[in-house]
Amino acid sequence: MRTRDPQELEQLDLVVDIGGGMFDHHMAGFNVRRITGEKYASAGLVWKNFAEKAIKSVMDDIQIFIDDDEIEKVKQRIDKEVMIPVDMEDNGEREENSSHIFSFIPKFLPSWMEKPDYQAYDVTFRQVETIVRDILWKIIRDTIVQIATRKELEMRYDHIKDGILEIPAQTMPWMEQVVNYNKVHNNEVKFVIFRYPAGGWAAQCVPPSVEERFKQLVPFPKEWAGGNEKTLPKISGIKEATFCHNGCFFARARTKYAIIKMCQVAMNKA
Repeated sequence: MRTRDPQELEQLDLVVDIGGGMFDHHMAGFNVRRITGEKYASAGLVWKNFAEKAIKSVMDDIQIFIDDDEIEKVKQRIDKEVMIPVDMEDNGEREENSSHIFSFIPKFLPSWMEKPDYQAYDVTFRQVETIVRDILWKIIRDTIVQIATRKELEMRYDHIKDGILEIPAQTMPWMEQVVNYNKVHNNEVKFVIFRYPAGGWAAQCVPPSVEERFKQLVPFPKEWAGGNEKTLPKISGIKEATFCHNGCFFARARTKYAIIKMCQVAMNKA
């Protein structure tokens, strides 16, 4: 319910941002702060109290489960990256031109020229409420997946062979964690390979750093650039090669053996 009617507010289980309760940061003298110093606003207060429940709800949705310590890490990371910027803006403590992931919300407000009645704001609120919920759900999911990815990769590092690491899916967010692994293992992983969703296998080059994500420790050969299933077998000498990106950072083949061979040829040519 979106209301300012005191009698209606009294009937509600939770009241957020108004009403003088535990989720209202507008009260005189309010100065609840994080241990890092940032002042809470209503968004952060709700997250502080309901984050664990929200995270577990998403875990149930995606059937990926992490332990209590990891749930706390998800809670703190999202508070730092999402809630603190929102709270700082709400408290008037952010720089004028700074933004955050939800800075788009005011664009949904009716313009002054539309002369809307109060109900128009209620309609807008419902629209944005759904969008924000979906975005936050995905943020929680992705943060959980990052933790699950670290666990999965730690098990797979023992099976690196000739600079090639097999990962379970193209959508695994591997880059940052593999780059960090390489920092302490002398760039051991040069390529990640995986089953390609449309069929066959694919390989992606590992960059030297996250900041240089569009560079490669070992690129595929320049003469392969733009090659397809008709031209690439002859150019590469690998019968089942089917594609090489113009940027020489991504390639595909019909079989796992062929994609491994493509990586090996690239390393031999480097």
